[in-house]
Amino acid sequence: MAKIRPLVIIFGFVFAFLAGCLAVWSVSKHMSVNAPQSTPQIKGYHAQKLTPQNTDITTKYIGYVMPVHDVDVKPYISGFIEKIYVKGGETVRQGDVLLVLKQDEYLASLKAAEADILKASANLQNTLTYFERIKKAGNAVSASELEDAKAAYLSAVADLEQAKASYKLAKVNYDYTFMTASIDGVVGDVNLTRGNYVSPSTPSLLHIVQNTPMRVVFSISDKQYLEELAKTRPFENEKIFLRLPNGDIYQKEGVFKYTDNSLDKSTTSMPVYADFDNIGKTLTPNTYVTVLVVQTLKNVVEVKKNLVTMEEAGNFVYLIRDGHLIKAPVKIMATQNDMFALQNTFEKQDLIVTDDVRTEDIGQPAEVITNARKA
Repeated sequence: MAKIRPLVIIFGFVFAFLAGCLAVWSVSKHMSVNAPQSTPQIKGYHAQKLTPQNTDITTKYIGYVMPVHDVDVKPYISGFIEKIYVKGGETVRQGDVLLVLKQDEYLASLKAAEADILKASANLQNTLTYFERIKKAGNAVSASELEDAKAAYLSAVADLEQAKASYKLAKVNYDYTFMTASIDGVVGDVNLTRGNYVSPSTPSLLHIVQNTPMRVVFSISDKQYLEELAKTRPFENEKIFLRLPNGDIYQKEGVFKYTDNSLDKSTTSMPVYADFDNIGKTLTPNTYVTVLVVQTLKNVVEVKKNLVTMEEAGNFVYLIRDGHLIKAPVKIMATQNDMFALQNTFEKQDLIVTDDVRTEDIGQPAEVITNARKA
């Protein structure tokens, strides 16, 4: 009996231990069956709403002003200046008399040419009368007399034509004594004195610049040129303005006229020409100005440049869409300062992520960090 008691005690401890293990396993199994399943962790990001709108994009270029027309006034004939009718800075109209050269010699030549016409006309009438009379005489005159009369008549016709041509030349030279404006414009410096001798070899006497419109020349890149060329008409959707050297915006909008016929080889740029009404002589030839080309983009979204990821495969932004982080391709329509104007291909509920994003988080659940979430 004494030997059996220790065995009973040992078996009792073993049984109690096994029973306890069984009870713990049963409770653990019950808890694991009824415990709720864990959900994926939702990551928070700072994000902003996307607001489609119409946006004016301004591109700046350096341009310079030049006249559409200007002309140097030079004499066609030689002579002394008799009268001066203009002063420097004066506005003239086409046909206005600017200078008159001494006319005595040219007027005398004109009068002599007129007299030669009268003389040749009289001679022609006499030879014609004689020729008609000889023809009517028939066999009463010899053939040689008839031929001489005809030759005299034809010679008189030629003399009259020669006299008329000499008169036209004398008239042209006389008219050249009046030096007139060939365009409307403003006269430059007038440094002339009555009595100065001038000739066709003399340097320009006056310079006239067309006052309005004025032409502004600026250059665009070869890429921009091709983009404009693809339109029905270059710059059809843009407005062209000027910023003057004093910083003021010129009040008149320009009109695109044409582009040059070849690229500038050194800069691979294309010259563009636009005309502006010149209000109050504000635009002066050879002035440098800032050309502002304003394009209105419809239904675009403006975002900061640092929110657009540029890769070889294209341009992308990170969005929170339907509770997930996604990487969405975008098309850049224009650039202005630190902003990109993107084509609106977004969904209404999209939010653009402003935080740094890890590649492995794309496609994972995401939410916007709010004040409540921060707390």
